[in-house]
Amino acid sequence: MYTSIKSTKLTLIVTYIFYILLVWMMFACYPIAQWVIGPGQRASTLAAVIAFYSCCPAAWVALLGITKILKNVLKDEVFTHETVKTLRVLSWCCAFVALVSFITFFFYKLFIVFSLGAALMMLILRVLKNVMARAVEIKEENELTI
Repeated sequence: MYTSIKSTKLTLIVTYIFYILLVWMMFACYPIAQWVIGPGQRASTLAAVIAFYSCCPAAWVALLGITKILKNVLKDEVFTHETVKTLRVLSWCCAFVALVSFITFFFYKLFIVFSLGAALMMLILRVLKNVMARAVEIKEENELTI
């Protein structure tokens, strides 16, 4: 039976799987880039690898932020300033990836897809952050009401 706790725990497990995938990708990035881009495209492969490694810190920060939010949800600490701050950081991580991907687009055209995807995710997170910030304000007002 579906419950929000089970869903949150499943999402946390998937997040841990992404930690493992990111570590694996950090070691296998160059061969995978060569395979995807194709042989003889050394400049494009190198641009993709540089872009990937440039985005790795943002990916680690994002995974840590997602983990923090999910653990707070399990502790019933959802509508907090910490959650709003973490959502803000997540959106900036996406903005950074969008920028790096946009720059890499000039070397390998497929990166425009990554840039647009990261920009859309940034927009979604900004909206979610604004909604969450308003919810925190309402919660604080309600706690002061008798």
